[in-house]
Amino acid sequence: MALSGNKGEWSEIYVFLRLLDTGKLDVADENLNAIPNEFYRILEIIRKETETTNNYVREDDMVTINVVNDQTGETEQFSYPITVFAEKANNLLSLIKSTSGRAFQLPPIDAFLKELRIGTIKDVGHNRDITITIEDFRTGMPQTLGFSIKSFLGSDSTLFNAGTGTNFIYEIVLPEGKSLECDEFNRATYPMTGRIGVRLKKLRDEYDATFAFRKVQSDCLYQNLLAIDGHMPFLLAELLLIKSEMGFNDIKRCTEELTKRNPLGFDTSTHGNIYEYKIKRFLQDCAQGMTPEKPWLGIYDATGGQIIVKEDGDIVCYHIYELNRFREFLFNSTKFEGASTSEDAGTPGHPRSDAKKKIFYGWVYEEDGKYYIKINLQVRSK
Repeated sequence: MALSGNKGEWSEIYVFLRLLDTGKLDVADENLNAIPNEFYRILEIIRKETETTNNYVREDDMVTINVVNDQTGETEQFSYPITVFAEKANNLLSLIKSTSGRAFQLPPIDAFLKELRIGTIKDVGHNRDITITIEDFRTGMPQTLGFSIKSFLGSDSTLFNAGTGTNFIYEIVLPEGKSLECDEFNRATYPMTGRIGVRLKKLRDEYDATFAFRKVQSDCLYQNLLAIDGHMPFLLAELLLIKSEMGFNDIKRCTEELTKRNPLGFDTSTHGNIYEYKIKRFLQDCAQGMTPEKPWLGIYDATGGQIIVKEDGDIVCYHIYELNRFREFLFNSTKFEGASTSEDAGTPGHPRSDAKKKIFYGWVYEEDGKYYIKINLQVRSK
């Protein structure tokens, strides 16, 4: 069966081929530029297939492939010239850039992967995207490390995916004696551009409302955020309000506004960047494996760090040693994204019955005599 994947998944195969071609992994600065003379030498790449463990060892001008059957212990060994990997990496890069669609097959590459005993696009044995034995240029010692891969070859890479559980729920607190007719309010504001921001502003200006963060829809995500930082659920809730009300989605800019407001009352004369530090921690954990519906305790399967595929196909990395650079890169290069609200155009304030993604947020609703609104969290690269 032919392999099929999206641009991000095919980018993982591209990284595999290109690293075996070049034999090195460049270290990036905080602006994603390769630092001269700082790189890790590639000794081998290890892939776990459904029934085998495959080692691709780079030696002089050849790549030697060792395939071990996990059940029987039977082995197979063969080699290819490194020039073949260069050719296939160039071909794959062109195909990724020129092919459209959410998922697609690439028969010319698929045939070569089968020769390499690769039957799946993704490594089936780990949460990491690739496992590499590198030679550390600082110590000269070999290390076998797992890396996550983010690609800019397709659309902007998603750092934190939207889902029903990533809704943040706010109580709309009205002055005593004031009430809200939700259906009427939602109908009146539905046609407006920037609907969520318009609704928040109208509630503040015309109803003297304030917004009190109450919960994250997913209990698992809430606990994951607490594991990163005890204030994290509240801080992200504040950032989502800033994004929605002020009309900009750049995470750095939103965090600068959060620092000005200083909702936690920190002494910013001595700890001026404390909000920035906390948000960088969140971004780092997202990049290194934290998801909404899987318990997270900060154990990184990607023990080596992050590999980035740039728009031109160049590959750079942030090793765990370069943690501060990595955090700075994430902080400067990410934005909040708004997933489809799936609000019904015919009956605003209610979910669309045929919605493909049932995230359902962005309108005012009443529950147990109180009013609420949900804002969804999603983070993408800019």
